[in-house]
Amino acid sequence: MAMSGARFDYSSVLIRFLFSLFFVLAAYNPTGVSYYHWLYRGEELLALKVFVGLVLFSIYVVLAVTTWRMMGALGIGLVAVVCAAAGWLFWELGIVDLSSVSAVLTGMLIMVAVVFTVGISYSGAHTRLAGVLHTQIK
Repeated sequence: MAMSGARFDYSSVLIRFLFSLFFVLAAYNPTGVSYYHWLYRGEELLALKVFVGLVLFSIYVVLAVTTWRMMGALGIGLVAVVCAAAGWLFWELGIVDLSSVSAVLTGMLIMVAVVFTVGISYSGAHTRLAGVLHTQIK
């Protein structure tokens, strides 16, 4: 059975990663340019801040529910452990400085984006590799 729509390939995973990374870093990041920092700067444009917060929250809910349904606790744990091992490797190679709180936080946020990416890419990759279509019956 052929997969409907566009083919799933590496660029599909890259786009999903950039999407996940954008929303993870938009909510909070250690640079000070994020929704969290904007929210606590002052009371101006409160309605806009609430609106943007609800949009971010909605996207987070979609990413989290999709990831949980596709991977479950074990899959999420495995991806998190692989990300942690990659972080350890980067530390041993001298790429990441663990004495920097900013670097550690950024690494953790990237790990969340990777978990979301694997979660929202799992069905497409599984269909491409095994020919199994994922459907949801209610």
